[in-house]
Amino acid sequence: MSPRDKLDRMRSHCALYVDAGYLLASAATLMTGTSLRSGINVNHERLISALVEKAEESSGLPLLRVNWYDSAKKGIPDVVQDRIGLLPRVKLRLGRVGWDGEQKGVDLRIGLDMVAHARNGAVDAIFLVSGDDDLTEAVEEAQGHGVQVIVLAVPNQAGNPHAVSRHLQRESDGLEVLAADVITCNAVRADVPAKAEPAPATTDETTPLAKPTPTPAL
Repeated sequence: MSPRDKLDRMRSHCALYVDAGYLLASAATLMTGTSLRSGINVNHERLISALVEKAEESSGLPLLRVNWYDSAKKGIPDVVQDRIGLLPRVKLRLGRVGWDGEQKGVDLRIGLDMVAHARNGAVDAIFLVSGDDDLTEAVEEAQGHGVQVIVLAVPNQAGNPHAVSRHLQRESDGLEVLAADVITCNAVRADVPAKAEPAPATTDETTPLAKPTPTPAL
């Protein structure tokens, strides 16, 4: 192993674990007063970049990866989710949609990943974008492996954390509330025209890099 490889292995990282259901429903509540995700159009690439900037600034550590958790019918990504999964350093993790329309298996995936990554020493700081009390035990388990876990909350209109369990707040290593403009600069109400969100460019060994074609934000 070269000295550079050893240095890379020793380098500390932070990581983001994003419950998309919480993030987008809370963003919709902030901007429209209701939790319907369809009420806002989101530039996901810019929003994720803003979350990364916040995590790196807060921790002083480079980002390893964004883990993006959402639900999908039969676990198959839709067009927007597929686009998110193609973004650099973003890992798409999907639960399923139950017969009642509720997401299933998302919290379990988040918890299992947090604990596994903490146990394997993959990260030193976890930023959890969620407010669900069901994740409290996973937070405690990750902490037991020497990892700090910070909850990143979406603000309500008063600037306070929106829909974050008191139990989760108490057991985490800290609670930080995102600035409102992290949301409002990267999303618009669905009844207001939004700027186009470019599709990620892809390359292969025989095709030169193509100019990205803008696609409407969803």
